Amino acid sequence: MRTHSVSLLVLGFLLFLTSPAFSAALPEKLSPEFHKNRLEELYRRCPNGLILLRGELDWFRKRELRQFDSSYSDPDFKQERNLYYLTGIEVPNSFVLIDAKKKEVRLYSDWKGEYELQQAKRLDYVKGPFPADRFLYDVLQLTPDYEKLYTLYIPILESGTLHGKTAALTGVFPPGMPNPLTEEMQFARGLAEIFPSQRINSLASILAEMQKVKQPEEIRLLRRANEIAAHAVVEAMKSIRPGLHDHDIRAVIDYTFKRDGGVGATFANNVMSGPNMFSNLLPLWSDYYHRDRQLGAGEGTFIDIGTEVGYYVSDIGRTAPVSGKFTAEQRKLYDIYLPCFLKAEQSIRPGATQHNLVEITAQCAESQLPGLGDPYRISVQEWIKSLRSHTTLGHYQDLNVLGVGAGDDEPLMAGMVFAIEPVLYSKELNFAVFIEDVILVTENGYDVLSKGMPYTSAEVEKIMAQPGIVQAEEARRPH
Repeated sequence: MRTHSVSLLVLGFLLFLTSPAFSAALPEKLSPEFHKNRLEELYRRCPNGLILLRGELDWFRKRELRQFDSSYSDPDFKQERNLYYLTGIEVPNSFVLIDAKKKEVRLYSDWKGEYELQQAKRLDYVKGPFPADRFLYDVLQLTPDYEKLYTLYIPILESGTLHGKTAALTGVFPPGMPNPLTEEMQFARGLAEIFPSQRINSLASILAEMQKVKQPEEIRLLRRANEIAAHAVVEAMKSIRPGLHDHDIRAVIDYTFKRDGGVGATFANNVMSGPNMFSNLLPLWSDYYHRDRQLGAGEGTFIDIGTEVGYYVSDIGRTAPVSGKFTAEQRKLYDIYLPCFLKAEQSIRPGATQHNLVEITAQCAESQLPGLGDPYRISVQEWIKSLRSHTTLGHYQDLNVLGVGAGDDEPLMAGMVFAIEPVLYSKELNFAVFIEDVILVTENGYDVLSKGMPYTSAEVEKIMAQPGIVQAEEARRPH
């Protein structure tokens, strides 16, 4: 009897492993063919370059090095994104040398983990691994053939903060504070000191150009990341009830991410309710866990989340009424916002610009002003002013939440992927209307990658009338 029971358990587990639900949740990655294609493009763009890349540390060593870094929280290994994009190598503690003339990729690492090494050996375009201490020796042997060495650092004057740029220009940093050098900048500086006769060039702008238009495999992963995030938004909305806390809804989001096959959150799961809904958004990003609060009837909730699949990320969101139904005032504000959002979204196509989308939204909002009384008129006027203070409705997405694409006044191209996220906030109503979709520009228009979320106020209320994960879990508890 016991043997029969064990057999049934084993059979059930095997059936579970082969079920579509389980298969869909397995990790998804780019193929070796994708990386080969990207390397060929790199060789074309850097025909006389020697490209030197530094991989991520294993989680234990990183933990030791960053034990005093309050921003460090990821205990799992994840390869440096650009190194992975180009090569597919996921071996910790690695250096990679890419010889563009020979079209050769060399891996250097002393990592002993058999799984990661076997995965790397399956990449037939990668040689190695060679001992890590051989990396600089091989670079030294090759430098006579190259004037330029490329690394991934980004010059601070190109992308640093206003303080960093000003301080770099004046040479003055606050007393007791080191220069704000990233790990990549330190790597580039070390190479410059070791090889003084070579010029160290940044690979960042070349990679940005390569990543502007997404390849089919990238679109597949971006679509999956957004599908999972959209499901998490819907599950969060189902669970929202007065009396729960922000952290209850974040727990639902985290569960859905992991259950559907997402690596985890791409940034803090922003669930902000009531007085925290939007007006104090920036401070909340740094300390929102300390402002965790109980959801109150009649309030609104701002859901802004994203997950990661195969290094590619999502960032989407919706507004939800805590009580499950909008008040009359909230519904009116929502119904002012929605046609302007949809008009902008439906205007996306090759040749349009980010700035065009902003102006389309602002003009739609202006067209509604004549029929509005206060407080709606005041809120919409502020919204128009806010819209026109920016040149885009959102940001591009790829391996990073703030990805790369066309400039704000440059024409969009098929294959670009970006989020649009205008926010209409009413201080008087203490309510923010927020829809964030991720859009793929297609040859003839656009495709919403974040399908599955509601748009109209009626659709929001229909979803929120359903019981969510929290309610199902509470029903199972003994009373």
